Amino acid sequence: MTDVVFIGPSLPAGEVERLLPDARIRPPVAHGDLLRLDVGPGDRVLIIDGFFLQHPPVRHREILDLLARGVTVAGAASMGALRAAELWQFGMRGVGDVFRLYRDGVVTGDDEVAVVHGPAEDGHRILSEPLVNVRIALRRAVAAGVIDDAESNRLRQLCADLPFRRRSYRALERTAPPDAAALVDRFLTWHRRDPWDAKGADARLLLSMAAADDAELRPAGPEDQPVDNLLTRFLDSWRSRHAGVAVGGHWVSDRDVAAVLMLLHPESPARHRRSVLAGLARCDPADPDVEDRAVEVAREQGLLAGGPAGQDWLTDAERGLDAREAVLRLLARAFGTTPYRSLAWWMVAEPLRAPALRAAARQVAATAMTLNETLLPRTTGGRRPGGRLHFRTEVIDGCFAALWGCPPDALAAAAWDRGFVDLESFRYAAEPLVGYLRAFGPPRLPAVPGGPATGGPAATHDGLVNDESRAGPPVRAG
Repeated sequence: MTDVVFIGPSLPAGEVERLLPDARIRPPVAHGDLLRLDVGPGDRVLIIDGFFLQHPPVRHREILDLLARGVTVAGAASMGALRAAELWQFGMRGVGDVFRLYRDGVVTGDDEVAVVHGPAEDGHRILSEPLVNVRIALRRAVAAGVIDDAESNRLRQLCADLPFRRRSYRALERTAPPDAAALVDRFLTWHRRDPWDAKGADARLLLSMAAADDAELRPAGPEDQPVDNLLTRFLDSWRSRHAGVAVGGHWVSDRDVAAVLMLLHPESPARHRRSVLAGLARCDPADPDVEDRAVEVAREQGLLAGGPAGQDWLTDAERGLDAREAVLRLLARAFGTTPYRSLAWWMVAEPLRAPALRAAARQVAATAMTLNETLLPRTTGGRRPGGRLHFRTEVIDGCFAALWGCPPDALAAAAWDRGFVDLESFRYAAEPLVGYLRAFGPPRLPAVPGGPATGGPAATHDGLVNDESRAGPPVRAG
C-alpha cells in the first residue's frame, strides 16, 4: 500500500514522517498533480493542503477519477477538508472540525482556510491566520466562558472583514475599533495561554487515522453515490497534459508524446485519416471498405448536404480533386481535427499507440526538451528561470513545410491531415520540436506494426526519412 500526502503550511513535513512513516510527501496539491500519480486499488491519497491562487486548484473530477480507480482519497484541515465536504457523498472521506464545518454548511467561503505562507525551502512558514482557525478558537473561548456568543460573532466578523492575506491576531489588535479593544484583549489574553491550531489538529488526526488503518478511511463503495459521466473530453485532455513519465530529467506528458507521433511519424496522415473515417463509419480501420462506408454513412446522415460549404477544408490546389477524394478529405478534416489545448492521447491513431512507438516518441520529446534548455534568449537581465528562445512563426512553418514536402500555402491542410484544427494549434505543438529537427533532422521512429497504411494524402517527409545521411538517429523503445 502506498500513502501519498499533500501537505504544506498546515503541518511540518517532519511531523508527517513521524505520524505516518514511509508516506510519500508532496507539496500542496494543484491541478494535474493527482493525474501524475501511479496509484491504484489499495493505495491512499491524503489531501491536506492545496494551491488555489498561485496555481489552478485541484479539480473535483481528478479526485473522482481516483475514487473510480479504487484509490482511497481522504481530506482534512484545508483544501482537503473543502474538497471532502464537496465530494463525501461520492466516497471521498473527510475528518476533523474543519471538514464538518464545511460539510454542514456552517462555513461556505473558500477564503476561511486560505493562508499566506512562505516557500517550501522555508518550510511553508505561515504568514497569516486562517479564518477557520479563528472561528474554532472563538468557539472554544465561548465554551470556556471567556466570551459569549454575541461577542464571538463580533470578533469573527472583525476578522472576516480583513482580506485573507492580512488576517492575523496582531492585525485584529491593530484594526479593532475602540469600543472592541477590551473584548479583543480579553479574548487574545486567554487564547495566548491556550492556543489551538484547528487545521494542524485536523491534519494530525487524518495522519493518525491512516497510521492506525482506521476503517473510516476506506475506498468508495456501494454505499456511496455513483459518479455519472466521469469520462469527459475535459478529463481526457487533463490526463494527456499531466499524465506521463520522467525521461532524462524531464516530465514527458502524454500530450508531448501525441504531438511527436502526430507531427513526426511519416504514417500519421494516413493512419489518422483511416481512424477518423472508421469512427464515422463505425467499423474497423483495417476494413478495406472503410472509405466507401464512411461516405455512405455521411450521405445517410445528411453530412454532405450543402457540399460547397465544405470547400473551406480544401486548398486551392485541391479544388480539382475527384469528388470522392474531396469528400473523404472533407470528412477526415471536419471530424478529425482539434485545438492543441484539447489534444489528448485518443487523438493519436490506434496503430501509432504501440508501446515501442510511444517509448520512442517519449525519448524524442525528452531530447527536444534538453536541447531547448540550451536555447537562451538574448536578454541583458540574465536568463529567466525556465525561459528559453522560442522560434518565430516563419521558422516553424518553413521547417515543417520542408519536412512534409509541401508548399507553405498548403501547410494548413497538412496540419489538418494530422489532426490539428488550424495553424495556431499546429504551431503550438510543433514549436518545441523545431530545435530537434534543425539539429538532428527527423527521427527514424519505429515502423507501425502491421505494415503501412494505404490511401489518403501523401505521407512522406520529402525523402528525409529514408535518407540515412540526413535523418536523425534511430529512436527505439527503452
